[in-house]
Amino acid sequence: MPAALYGAFASGSVRARAFHEKAPADVLYRVNRTLLRRGVLGLFCALTYASFDFAAGRVRIASSGLPYPLHYAAKSGRCRLIEVPGLPLGTFDDSRYEEQTLPLERGDVFVFHTDGVSEAHNGRESFGMGRLIRLVEQEPPKTAKELGDRILDELTRFMDGARPSDDVTLVVVRIL
Repeated sequence: MPAALYGAFASGSVRARAFHEKAPADVLYRVNRTLLRRGVLGLFCALTYASFDFAAGRVRIASSGLPYPLHYAAKSGRCRLIEVPGLPLGTFDDSRYEEQTLPLERGDVFVFHTDGVSEAHNGRESFGMGRLIRLVEQEPPKTAKELGDRILDELTRFMDGARPSDDVTLVVVRIL
């Protein structure tokens, strides 16, 4: 229960800051400071914050820990990790966050997920980032929902009836 309340507080903090701060790295910096002022020791959270600017044709991304999001470039047909390092929110007072800016191209896909996806375990092996990347690189999805469903269906098959040991959250964005 404490972790759920902490997560809800962190989420509310992000939403409150999103309208005042333009840079994702600044949002994470300020949320980190807010969480530390709450004085809850031993709890932290990791998140990726992305700001899509469709008019300018770019996305700005900052992260406070793993897992890194994925970017499928439609032009090359390749998927890669967006490696934006950052320390979990609520751990260190002086944490600064880096940011990456990527162009938005028609057909590109961004996959944001919790570690409950990549670290899902079926008793023999972990689902893994490699498997997730291969799923994204398979036949290009027509919609973000189609790709999200494909990933979740494959994760369910992989788990073979086992219950997830962590939350499974997935957000897929496809550029039209």
